[in-house]
Amino acid sequence: MANWHEAILAKLANYTGHKVDVGDDHIVVSCGNPESFDVSIHANGDDCQIGFDGWHEHFDAEEDALNCFAFGLSEECRLKVVKRGNMECSWTAQALQDGTWVDDTTTGLIFVPFWRPKKVEYRQNTITKIET
Repeated sequence: MANWHEAILAKLANYTGHKVDVGDDHIVVSCGNPESFDVSIHANGDDCQIGFDGWHEHFDAEEDALNCFAFGLSEECRLKVVKRGNMECSWTAQALQDGTWVDDTTTGLIFVPFWRPKKVEYRQNTITKIET
């Protein structure tokens, strides 16, 4: 995971509508709308974790990690969040395929207040390409 900082920051320079937090081992992108979710990359040696709010996936191949990071910021990705009461309990990454949202993978908590009412929210990022 040698040049991932530079690759991500170079791509993000072509877009507006987001804030970026950069550290030695991470980048977190926050979009400016209330229905969005944070997209993060955290590197630890050869391992890299991509996160969409509570959802996360580990990668050992840099290209796969960068593709997942970019996917989280695209309009072809959304996050399905299941809440019990006010507590977020699971996060499912969804992909837009032929006009239909398809579940990919889910990250969830082990202990949840299952007796509270279930509510599902959908979050999606919107960033705008700068016209040149």
